[in-house]
Amino acid sequence: MSWVPAEQVIAAVGNQRQVLAAEEARVAGFVQYHATERAKLEAERAQAIHDLGTAVLPRLDHASIAAAAQAVGLVGLPNENVPAQLETRRAWLASRLNAILHDPRYAQRELLRHPRTGSLTTAIAQNEEHRGPFAAIIVMCEQHPRFEGLWGSGFGTPEHSASWWRYSYWQDRSAADELVTKFQGKTSFAEVRDEYARAKETVLVFDGELRNLRAQIAEGEALDREYAALYEEHRTLDARGLEHTRSRIVQHLLGIDAAAVSQRLRSSPATSGLLMLFLRASGIAAKVSYLDGIQQANLGEIQKDIALQRERLDGVETRTRRRWAPMALDKFQKLAEDRRPRYEKRWQRFGKTYNTVYVYDRYDRGRYYEDFLWWDLFTRGRYDGSYLPEVHHYYQSHPGYAFDPDWKTRAAEQRAAESDTDDAGPNDAGPNDAGDVESEAAAAAAFADSSSDDGDTSGDTTTTDAS
Repeated sequence: MSWVPAEQVIAAVGNQRQVLAAEEARVAGFVQYHATERAKLEAERAQAIHDLGTAVLPRLDHASIAAAAQAVGLVGLPNENVPAQLETRRAWLASRLNAILHDPRYAQRELLRHPRTGSLTTAIAQNEEHRGPFAAIIVMCEQHPRFEGLWGSGFGTPEHSASWWRYSYWQDRSAADELVTKFQGKTSFAEVRDEYARAKETVLVFDGELRNLRAQIAEGEALDREYAALYEEHRTLDARGLEHTRSRIVQHLLGIDAAAVSQRLRSSPATSGLLMLFLRASGIAAKVSYLDGIQQANLGEIQKDIALQRERLDGVETRTRRRWAPMALDKFQKLAEDRRPRYEKRWQRFGKTYNTVYVYDRYDRGRYYEDFLWWDLFTRGRYDGSYLPEVHHYYQSHPGYAFDPDWKTRAAEQRAAESDTDDAGPNDAGPNDAGDVESEAAAAAAFADSSSDDGDTSGDTTTTDAS
């Protein structure tokens, strides 16, 4: 059997650690890349949600609310009488604002809390100034290391009963003399004790007064903040109510299966105009969720593998350095195996799936399907997404689901079945597919920049059926 010397084994361990460090840096780079791209998608999603909300509820009146509720199936919304709730809130805000305006703590805020001339501010400054000398007496006494013992034992009073022949007695006496010299005009420690006791009582009074003054200032400042917040709410109440109601409606739409909402909006000419806006908002939301899942799942596997390899390398190095023994050739060959091609293949497979989802922007094609999952539309059914919770749940809850990537035939059949003209829908002819290819190429280049890899299809899998 052939053997490899320990020096060569340690060198191989070092080389493998360099490979792992490079992969860790690659992972960190992609995390940053994903964060950047996600921020862009979040901005798109916010705009899409705003556009959908504006279209579904242009105004906050009874007629508009009823029409929106009918369109999206939120049947209980009109009964809430949102305009009346707003008027009730407006009346309360006006009443509270008027009460604050007449509250002396707010109405006389300049007189009370002006930084230089306010009565409360001035009172605090005067109390702190008068408190200062008494606080200085307390500090002077308590800074001496033996003062606490002198005070506690009653030194300087008739109650003090320490024997004069004890060494501690003379230590206390010497400390008492030192303290007396710090107080001009004092001749005994008993006088110092009296001065300290008066200072403690006086400081206690001043502290109580300062707490009261500062509490009054805090109450006035709280009223200032409350008035500012309520005034802004009163000024923008209609806009806030409209935005809140729009948000409720949009969240209701996005919380339902996209195919079901698409069918509902497509079924009526009155709501068909909302269909494209909904598909865009729903598609972008699904894209953000999918990309998060793709990144977490794939980078998690890579990080787990790196941690496992690092643990193995640590074990090999520890055993080798302990005995400085050679390693069998077959084991060394496994140790020194170049793992970079394996990582490269994983990155290429990961990048292909990520890019395919990222570049997709033909959300309008969802209108051609009675039942669909955004994952299959994004990937044209070519990639298995069952490791994503939302995809797995959809397949489990739709056992008969099968995706047909031939959307063009579906579009032709749908247009043929409609009695109206098809001018309202965007043209899905071949040139748009070319645009998809160009977008995929651009995103693939961006991914390659972030991970130093080119795209590869060797890891593609095909799935067109829920099973």
